[in-house]
Amino acid sequence: MSSGLLLTVLIAVFIGGIAQRVAGIGFGLLLAPFLIVALGPAPGVVVTNVCGAVAAGLVIRSVWRRIDWRMYRWLMPPAAAGVLLGTYAASQLPAPPLEIGVGVFMLAALTSSLLLTRTDVVLHGGPPKLAAGLLAGLSNSMAGAGVPAVSAYAVLARWPQPAFMATMQPFLASLSLATILVHAVLDPGQWPDLQWWIWLLLLVLTLGGLRTGAALAQHVPQAAARRAVIVLAYLGAASAVVKGVIGLQ
Repeated sequence: MSSGLLLTVLIAVFIGGIAQRVAGIGFGLLLAPFLIVALGPAPGVVVTNVCGAVAAGLVIRSVWRRIDWRMYRWLMPPAAAGVLLGTYAASQLPAPPLEIGVGVFMLAALTSSLLLTRTDVVLHGGPPKLAAGLLAGLSNSMAGAGVPAVSAYAVLARWPQPAFMATMQPFLASLSLATILVHAVLDPGQWPDLQWWIWLLLLVLTLGGLRTGAALAQHVPQAAARRAVIVLAYLGAASAVVKGVIGLQ
């Protein structure tokens, strides 16, 4: 990894930590495309999930009283199944097509999340929850971002924003840990080959981003933070598509 690319990744980690604390989501959306470009699909997903597990895990205590544990129990089992399926599929695909697929998925997910806010459709019952969990597991294991599927469900089910944001913290922490474990078992040859000091920097900047986000949370509107995350995520997703297309040539 070049020094310029490493600096870009470290900045993305720091900003992702801020977004996770201020907006409750955004870490994987923001970080995954940059890490996939820097490290490749599988290693990039693993590093995203290591940092994501730390970020979401540390936010849990501050939102504990608003967590909807019943919804968590609906989402997590199908998400775990999705992680197994997605990790196996990713291990069988060459890097350039997977990079293109990840980038296109991220672009589509971001766009759909914006469009869904305008619909009058309301989802009810268990099947949509199971589908959201399964899609979150698939996308997290292959693209490092499990939020879009559940975020789309939250919009269509009119899930109250405070409960959604709070419940996402234990869900994303569990999802990230499951993804790390499954990648280690099913695809150990693609484990990230990073020096110890890079791991340390990633964790320090994750913590630094969370602390900075905690200080800014009372001054930055959640809507503004989410818009900034979406813009940066669009740029990262587009770069993943470009890298994959170049790799095919």
